[in-house]
Amino acid sequence: LFRHSFRMTIALGDAVAPDWTDGLRLATYEPEHEAAIHAAHQEAFADHWEHKDEPIEAWRKWLLESPGFDPTFWFVLWDGDDVAGVSLCRIHSSGDAEHGFVSVLAVRRPWRRRGLGTALLRHSFADMQQRGMTKASLGVDAENTTGAVRLYELAGIEVERRFDAYRKGL
Repeated sequence: LFRHSFRMTIALGDAVAPDWTDGLRLATYEPEHEAAIHAAHQEAFADHWEHKDEPIEAWRKWLLESPGFDPTFWFVLWDGDDVAGVSLCRIHSSGDAEHGFVSVLAVRRPWRRRGLGTALLRHSFADMQQRGMTKASLGVDAENTTGAVRLYELAGIEVERRFDAYRKGL
């Protein structure tokens, strides 16, 4: 066994959206902020295993040009003119309209350890419920160094599936 990741899922009960304080402002995606959102995503994942900065063109194709892209389902947390974090959501790839998926949850380093990841998740889950969704899931590297797995567990998200990766020596 070389490494593993999880698919984590939560049944959406009575999700409560957080109250944004500390001068932070939550907004949805606007095309003029594409570069700032991309940069924040790349920076937040810089410590991720085997991370390589993804050119904006590839990022755009993967996220913005995907069939599930909905700009009202992308949440951007602003601190003044800076992107502090993002929760980029969509309907699950199965096409099940009652199943939401968090494609990217990212909080930039200067804003970590302030509960913003949990708050972004709570907001995303409350929004999913308003859209008629009954469950949500996400994928995570099980050995993530930012504490993402623990954050998700504390938010009530449970491991649904484990994916193992093996390396063969040559």
